[in-house]
Amino acid sequence: MKQLIILCTIFIVYSNAAVMPEGEFIKQKNELIQLKKDLDQFYKAKENEYKKNKQKLDAINQDIQNRLKDIQATKDANQKILAEIKQTIVSKAMKLYGKMKPKLVKKILQKKIDDGEINDVFDIIVRLKDKKVMKLLKMFDTDTSTQLMDMMEKYKNKSKKGK
Repeated sequence: MKQLIILCTIFIVYSNAAVMPEGEFIKQKNELIQLKKDLDQFYKAKENEYKKNKQKLDAINQDIQNRLKDIQATKDANQKILAEIKQTIVSKAMKLYGKMKPKLVKKILQKKIDDGEINDVFDIIVRLKDKKVMKLLKMFDTDTSTQLMDMMEKYKNKSKKGK
């Protein structure tokens, strides 16, 4: 008897379970097909929009890269011009220092040293002729001459290592 009750219950559950008429099934199938078409169209539209936006961004990025190259080229050209100007100024200054009397050069260089520009003085001394440098070093006080000689020694050693 228990088995009969269980069989009847199972039969009732399955007979009332989601059994839909054939027309309803076809209607839902058609709705799903239409929904799929709508989603496909939506995603295709979004993909096309994405591609257009990506193309625009790529064009903007390329424009930026081109402008950066132009800016870098201009900067490099300006740096080259500045270097040439600086070299011309240094050359003229060296000619002037070379023609001046050692006492006057010493006064000028001492003023620079007093202003804390000993590296500039070193740059000048390195470019002067050895004979003039020796006269100048004799004129400076011992501390200044020692400091400049140490700088020259370091410069000389650095130059040897670079070769």
